[in-house]
Amino acid sequence: MGSSAIAATILVLGVNGTLSSWTSAVISNDTNTVATASAVILREVGPSATCLSSSGTSNSYTCSTVNKYGGTSSPLAPGGSQVTDVVFSNVGSAAASTFVLTTGSCTQSPTAGSGTPPAANVCTSGDLTVAISCSNGATYSAGSAWADLVYAAGAPGSIGATLTHTATLAAGSSFTCRFTVALSASASVLAQGITASQALTWTLNV
Repeated sequence: MGSSAIAATILVLGVNGTLSSWTSAVISNDTNTVATASAVILREVGPSATCLSSSGTSNSYTCSTVNKYGGTSSPLAPGGSQVTDVVFSNVGSAAASTFVLTTGSCTQSPTAGSGTPPAANVCTSGDLTVAISCSNGATYSAGSAWADLVYAAGAPGSIGATLTHTATLAAGSSFTCRFTVALSASASVLAQGITASQALTWTLNV
C-alpha cells in the first residue's frame, strides 16, 4: 500500500513538475522589438572644417567654420577670383528627394554709400560676382553639373531665394558644390576695402 502511494506521487511529479510550480505561472516573452524611422543627415566638408546637421537639435546646425566664399585673408584685386569646393553627403539611412539652397541677404561693411568717397554697393552692382554649381560625387565635375541648382556668375544680392535640386540622393551619397567669387577687372575703385557677407542654408528633404 505504502509503495503504491509513493509510486503515484512520483508519477504526478514526473508529469506536472515540482509541487512549487503550482504556486506561480510564468510566460517569458523573449522577442520584443521596436524600430525607429530612417532619417536624412547632412554633412558638409569644406577646405578646413566638417559640419553635421545632427550636431544641433532637430537635425539643424549652424556651421560657422565652412566659408564658401573663400574668406577675407586674400582680398580680391580687380580681375581676381577664388574658388571653394564643398562636399556634401547624406550620411543618414534614408534617401533624400530634394537638396535646397536658401540664400540670405547680402550685407557689406562699410555700408553702400557711406564714407567719403561713398562705398560702392558690391552686393548689387555686378562688380563682385558669385557663381554656384553642383554635381554628383565627392569631387566637382563641370561636365555633369546639375541644371536645377546653379547660379551663373552674378551679383550675390541677386541669387534667387531658393535653388532646388530634385533627384534621389541615396543614403551614403555625396555631391559637391563649387563656389567661384570674382571681382571684375573693370570694378569701380569705390569697391575697394569692402567686406561682403551672405548666409547660405542647405536642406535635405526626404
